[in-house]
Amino acid sequence: RDPWLLNTSEGVLDLRNGQSQPHDPALYMTKIAAAAPKGGCPVWLGFLDTVTGGDVELQAYLQRMAGYCLTGVTSEHALFFLYGTGANGKSVFANTLTEILGDYATVAAMDMFMASHGDRHPTDMAGLRGARVVTSIETEQGSRWAESKLKALTGGDKITARFMRQDFFEFIPQFKLLIVGNHKPSIRNVDEAMKRRLHMVPFTVTIPADKRDKRLPDRLLAERDGILAWALRGCLEWQKHGLRPPPAVMAATEDYFEAEDALGRWLEECCETGPAYWAGSTELFNSWKGWAEANGEYAGSMKRLSETLSTRGFEKNSNGKARGFRGIRVQDSSIDLFEQE
Repeated sequence: RDPWLLNTSEGVLDLRNGQSQPHDPALYMTKIAAAAPKGGCPVWLGFLDTVTGGDVELQAYLQRMAGYCLTGVTSEHALFFLYGTGANGKSVFANTLTEILGDYATVAAMDMFMASHGDRHPTDMAGLRGARVVTSIETEQGSRWAESKLKALTGGDKITARFMRQDFFEFIPQFKLLIVGNHKPSIRNVDEAMKRRLHMVPFTVTIPADKRDKRLPDRLLAERDGILAWALRGCLEWQKHGLRPPPAVMAATEDYFEAEDALGRWLEECCETGPAYWAGSTELFNSWKGWAEANGEYAGSMKRLSETLSTRGFEKNSNGKARGFRGIRVQDSSIDLFEQE
C-alpha cells in the first residue's frame, strides 16, 4: 500500500501535497482514519499552548511530528518518548492522535518495548502490521528499554512475526512509536544508534487541580476534523524541513543520555585519555566493574566493555604482553606508551 495515502470518510488524502481524491477500489485501502481534514481546532491549539508553557517552537515540532505520523514512512527512524509528571497533557496528546487516526493507529502493551528475562510471543509484533502509529502509555519505575528490539522496529528493516497457530511472516514496520510515561526507562548501551532514534519530548507544565477539564478529551475529539487538518499542515512542513527538534527536545534528550551514560561517567571519574596512553583490558574491566557496582550500575562482561570502548573510538591493540586499548589509562596506574618505548 502507498505509505503516502491516507483514507478518510471524504476521500483519499495524498500526503505529499495535501490533495484529496475520490475513493477508488483499485487502491485496496482497508483502513480509514476517524476524521476528514477540514475546519479549525481552537480548543486543541489552546491545549497545546497550555501544555507547552507557550513554547511555540515545541508546538510547531509537535505539529510536524503528528504530520509525520500520518504517513507510513519511517525515514526518520525515530522513537518519541513523551514524558513528564502527571496532569500535564502528554497522554491526552497521544490518545487524541490515536483516536483521530482510527484504523491506522493501535495501542501496545508497554512491556513489549521494555527489557525482560523472556522473549515475548511473536503475536505481539504481528498485531502491529499495517499501523502507522503505535502508542504505549505508562512506563514503570525501574524499567529498561529493550534496545535491540527498538532499533529493529525503528530501523526500516523487515521483522518476523506470526499470529497464534499460524505461519511466520515478514513485514516492514510503517509505524511510529509514541511512548508516554512519568518514568524514564534506563538504557545500558548509550550508542549513536539510540541517540539518533530517541526524541525526549518534555511535558513539564503541571495543570493545577482547579484548572483541569475532565471533558477535555471529548471537546478535543469534537474538533477531530480540524486537528487532522492541523496535522496535515504539519506533514507538509515536515516534508519541507524535517522534524527539526526544538531546543526543549534537544536539551531534554541530551540531558537524558548524559544521565544514562554510566560508561561516560566512569571514563570521566576514573580514567585519563590521550594518544600516549595504554591500558590492559583486565585492568580496565576491574576498574569499570568496581565503579559500576559502587554506583548501582550494570557491569556486564569484559567483552561488552571492550565492544563499547571500541565504539567510543578507543583502538584495540596489544603491548606485547597483554591485550588492551590505546588512548586510555586508569588514573595513576596505567602505562604511558612513551615509557614502554
